[in-house]
Amino acid sequence: MVHRLDPLVIRHTHRVPVPDGPAGEGAVAARQFDAALMSVGFKLSAELLEHLSGLARDTVVGIAARTLRTVRELVGDHVRHNVYFIDFPAGVPDTFDFWMRCVTEALADDTTRANTLRQLSTGVVDLLTLPAYGAYQHTYARMLAHHDELIAAAGDRLTVLHRGGSSETELTALYLALAGSPTPLGEEALGDLRELAGHCADGPQPAEIPVRENRAVLNLARVMAGSEPLLDTVTDVLRLACAFAGGDVTLQAPTRLRALPRPVRRTLLAGLDAVVAAAPAKLADVHAHREMWKRLGE
Repeated sequence: MVHRLDPLVIRHTHRVPVPDGPAGEGAVAARQFDAALMSVGFKLSAELLEHLSGLARDTVVGIAARTLRTVRELVGDHVRHNVYFIDFPAGVPDTFDFWMRCVTEALADDTTRANTLRQLSTGVVDLLTLPAYGAYQHTYARMLAHHDELIAAAGDRLTVLHRGGSSETELTALYLALAGSPTPLGEEALGDLRELAGHCADGPQPAEIPVRENRAVLNLARVMAGSEPLLDTVTDVLRLACAFAGGDVTLQAPTRLRALPRPVRRTLLAGLDAVVAAAPAKLADVHAHREMWKRLGE
């Protein structure tokens, strides 16, 4: 069964979650899928191609459509990227030469000549008023045609997509990997962790969450999904409160701990009680952020 979060698996792991059936004649659709992927720098592994070939055609087409949409976003193909200088990275003029050309073109333009002369007479020119600045000197189609040789060269570098397991298996594995990351996650990956934590709230949980900020995001998603937070220290409780308040879970910047709903407060108090009951010495960590704890208790 296809899951709405499958694109996260493809994006992070280059694995395509696939079902075991229904069986059918999907070989032609699978080869067409592979060819379409190669046009954007990806390719099916031999194992994945073989598996898809044994599935029903409609199943393969559905997987192909969703996967192609995801990989196009991975390479930025869903956005029409243009370049300011058509020969970029070659052909970029010297800064002084570039601005002199912009001024010259402004003087040659009847609509901007008077304003440019007036600025020159003062000795200061607002470069942002020059018509050549900030405007593409060529169309997107012309740029693509000009870079045909680069597009051909890019085709030599392919990223292989491998066969994954079921959606649930792959989503759980990705959730555990992100939650157990030894380094802080970027903004996009944190958003993915939040989605996965909510989805996997009732499934296997990471044995260890090394990064406290990741834990705060994960716990917020768990509580929102109706599950208990995974708390290890009293500071984890404070970070969770900051997450609910939309503040800084790193505790580096001040967070306005506005009045939290009663269910949230009960969850925080229950979590705090559980942490202290398991290890009373951890209560000493409250002193490190005593002022924030005071505001939380108000």
